Amino acid sequence: TAQVVPRLSGVVEAVKVDLGEQVKQGQVLAVIASTDLSERRSEFYAAQKRLALAQKTYRREKELWEERISAEQDYLQAQQALREAELTVANAKAQLQALGSDAGKPDALSRYELRAPFDGMIVEKDITLGESVNTDDQIFIISDLSTVWADISVPANALSAVRVGS
Repeated sequence: TAQVVPRLSGVVEAVKVDLGEQVKQGQVLAVIASTDLSERRSEFYAAQKRLALAQKTYRREKELWEERISAEQDYLQAQQALREAELTVANAKAQLQALGSDAGKPDALSRYELRAPFDGMIVEKDITLGESVNTDDQIFIISDLSTVWADISVPANALSAVRVGS
């Protein structure tokens, strides 16, 4: 059993499942419009643009330094700027992945898809279209009902009738 909570706050744009419905791992349960996600994706794309510029500058400075036209310091500064830009992109990408967002999907900057963590059944649903949700809101409970435990009380005089597997 898992309590499903959004990793980002936002407004519910769509609810894709109903109470009692079977879901598969990775299936979209709800879609949330999140300004936090929009900001993080924008930071990622801006970091990618800065990286592209740093790569171009580095190649140019390296070529000029190899031809002894430019100072080694300019080349080393370009190299350092390139490394910093690479780290910034990697960090922004890791943050998006930690949120369960695909960094390579620019189609909807603010769209966050809440997905099922495993195969199971929706046993509790507390979400409606247009509702504002936060990161501490439990909006679904999913249970894997393929294996169920039963805790039962058996009177002492009926114990002889109880068998494993019955």
